[in-house]
Amino acid sequence: MGDKFEQLRLATAIAHLIPGAELMLTSQEGTDYRAGNHPSAEFTLCEIRRLIASSACPSRPNFTRWIKDFSICGAINDSGVGIYRSVEGNPMARWFSTTLRPETVYEALEQADIDGISSLPVDATITPDSLLGVTTVQISLDELVTDEMLNELVLVGYGACLVQEVSHSLDNTNACGSPNSAKSKRSSQNF
Repeated sequence: MGDKFEQLRLATAIAHLIPGAELMLTSQEGTDYRAGNHPSAEFTLCEIRRLIASSACPSRPNFTRWIKDFSICGAINDSGVGIYRSVEGNPMARWFSTTLRPETVYEALEQADIDGISSLPVDATITPDSLLGVTTVQISLDELVTDEMLNELVLVGYGACLVQEVSHSLDNTNACGSPNSAKSKRSSQNF
């Protein structure tokens, strides 16, 4: 299913949490379908979550094959690189999703170096979505700051999570029997 499926999981988790957010799904035939909470939507976001979760199970059919492309829309703005802003919510908040477990997200955010960017307290709300295997993070400030400063703070936190994602990905590759992992196990048995 790969990278596109992972991006769909991440986008769905964010859209499911932000009030008024929607997903626009384009089929292989070019037909657009909207997933949201408005009565005119073809799917609810909860239905799409279940469809994606079911498709992630190897013993079940991939019900997402009909989706050629997708985007987040509605009461949400894309701030770039996977960071979103709610149109209707707190203007001093940004959102992103990650495939990391909540405790790993917490550790990454705790270690993120925001010194020198802002002396204001930064809040992070970590919301796991166990159905999708995704954790969504809302970074916010209680005081008004410039969009540039808030975006920079969020980028530092998001970057810390991306580094952990890559690190976990590399660890999983080595643990699954890559040649380097097998070689190191054999050489350690000789000692």
